Amino acid sequence: MEDEKIAKITEMLLGGGKMLSVHCGACKGPLFEFRGEVVCPVCGERTEAEKVEAKPKAAPAEKVESILRTKLNSFAEQLEKETDHTKTLELLDRIKSVLEVLEKLKEG
Repeated sequence: MEDEKIAKITEMLLGGGKMLSVHCGACKGPLFEFRGEVVCPVCGERTEAEKVEAKPKAAPAEKVESILRTKLNSFAEQLEKETDHTKTLELLDRIKSVLEVLEKLKEG
Protein backbone atom coordinates (compact mmCIF):
# COMPACT_ATOMS: atom_id res chain seq x y z
CA MET A 1 0.00 0.00 0.00
CA GLU A 2 2.79 2.47 0.91
CA ASP A 3 4.61 1.62 -2.32
CA GLU A 4 1.48 2.60 -4.27
CA LYS A 5 1.31 5.95 -2.48
CA ILE A 6 4.99 6.63 -3.10
CA ALA A 7 4.61 5.71 -6.77
CA LYS A 8 1.69 8.15 -7.17
CA ILE A 9 3.58 10.94 -5.41
CA THR A 10 6.69 10.27 -7.52
CA GLU A 11 4.63 10.34 -10.69
CA MET A 12 3.17 13.72 -9.71
CA LEU A 13 6.65 15.12 -9.02
CA LEU A 14 8.02 13.81 -12.31
CA GLY A 15 5.01 15.28 -14.12
CA GLY A 16 5.93 18.76 -12.89
CA GLY A 17 3.79 18.99 -9.79
CA LYS A 18 4.95 21.20 -6.94
CA MET A 19 4.64 19.67 -3.48
CA LEU A 20 2.96 22.03 -1.01
CA SER A 21 3.34 22.32 2.74
CA VAL A 22 -0.27 21.26 3.35
CA HIS A 23 -1.86 17.84 3.42
CA CYS A 24 -5.05 16.35 2.09
CA GLY A 25 -7.97 16.53 4.49
CA ALA A 26 -9.28 13.17 3.25
CA CYS A 27 -6.21 10.91 3.27
CA LYS A 28 -3.45 13.09 4.81
CA GLY A 29 -1.27 12.70 1.70
CA PRO A 30 0.82 15.67 0.57
CA LEU A 31 -0.98 18.11 -1.71
CA PHE A 32 0.55 19.25 -5.01
CA GLU A 33 -0.02 22.26 -7.19
CA PHE A 34 -0.47 20.91 -10.70
CA ARG A 35 -1.81 22.77 -13.73
CA GLY A 36 -3.51 25.47 -11.66
CA GLU A 37 -5.17 23.05 -9.28
CA VAL A 38 -4.27 21.62 -5.93
CA VAL A 39 -4.34 17.85 -6.22
CA CYS A 40 -3.79 14.94 -3.87
CA PRO A 41 -1.95 12.28 -5.88
CA VAL A 42 -2.92 9.60 -3.36
CA CYS A 43 -6.73 9.90 -3.36
CA GLY A 44 -7.30 12.30 -6.28
CA GLU A 45 -9.00 15.03 -4.22
CA ARG A 46 -8.91 18.38 -6.09
CA THR A 47 -9.15 21.95 -4.84
CA GLU A 48 -8.65 25.38 -6.39
CA ALA A 49 -5.22 26.75 -5.53
CA GLU A 50 -6.70 29.92 -4.01
CA LYS A 51 -8.68 27.91 -1.44
CA VAL A 52 -5.61 26.25 0.05
CA GLU A 53 -4.01 28.27 2.80
CA ALA A 54 -0.54 27.08 3.58
CA LYS A 55 0.43 27.56 7.17
CA PRO A 56 3.70 29.46 7.27
CA LYS A 57 6.39 27.31 8.76
CA ALA A 58 8.68 28.75 11.35
CA ALA A 59 12.17 29.27 10.11
CA PRO A 60 14.50 26.50 11.33
CA ALA A 61 16.47 28.94 13.51
CA GLU A 62 13.26 30.20 15.12
CA LYS A 63 12.15 26.66 15.86
CA VAL A 64 15.53 25.78 17.40
CA GLU A 65 15.43 28.97 19.46
CA SER A 66 11.97 28.13 20.75
CA ILE A 67 13.05 24.62 21.73
CA LEU A 68 16.19 25.92 23.44
CA ARG A 69 14.20 28.50 25.43
CA THR A 70 11.87 25.72 26.62
CA LYS A 71 14.87 23.63 27.65
CA LEU A 72 16.43 26.62 29.39
CA ASN A 73 13.27 27.13 31.44
CA SER A 74 13.22 23.45 32.33
CA PHE A 75 16.85 23.51 33.43
CA ALA A 76 16.21 26.66 35.51
CA GLU A 77 13.31 24.97 37.29
CA GLN A 78 15.46 21.91 38.00
CA LEU A 79 18.32 24.12 39.22
CA GLU A 80 16.03 25.92 41.64
CA LYS A 81 15.08 22.62 43.32
CA GLU A 82 18.48 20.89 43.13
CA THR A 83 20.42 20.38 46.36
CA ASP A 84 23.16 18.04 45.14
CA HIS A 85 26.31 20.00 44.32
CA THR A 86 27.39 17.73 41.44
CA LYS A 87 23.98 17.82 39.78
CA THR A 88 23.88 21.60 40.23
CA LEU A 89 27.17 21.91 38.35
CA GLU A 90 25.86 19.65 35.59
CA LEU A 91 22.73 21.78 35.23
CA LEU A 92 24.80 24.96 35.14
CA ASP A 93 26.93 23.46 32.39
CA ARG A 94 23.81 22.60 30.37
CA ILE A 95 22.43 26.10 30.90
CA LYS A 96 25.72 27.60 29.75
CA SER A 97 25.66 25.47 26.59
CA VAL A 98 22.10 26.50 25.76
CA LEU A 99 22.91 30.18 26.32
CA GLU A 100 25.94 29.92 24.04
CA VAL A 101 23.86 28.42 21.22
CA LEU A 102 21.16 31.07 21.69
CA GLU A 103 23.82 33.76 21.44
CA LYS A 104 25.19 32.24 18.22
CA LEU A 105 21.67 32.16 16.76
CA LYS A 106 21.32 35.88 17.46
CA GLU A 107 24.63 36.61 15.73
CA GLY A 108 23.82 35.02 12.52
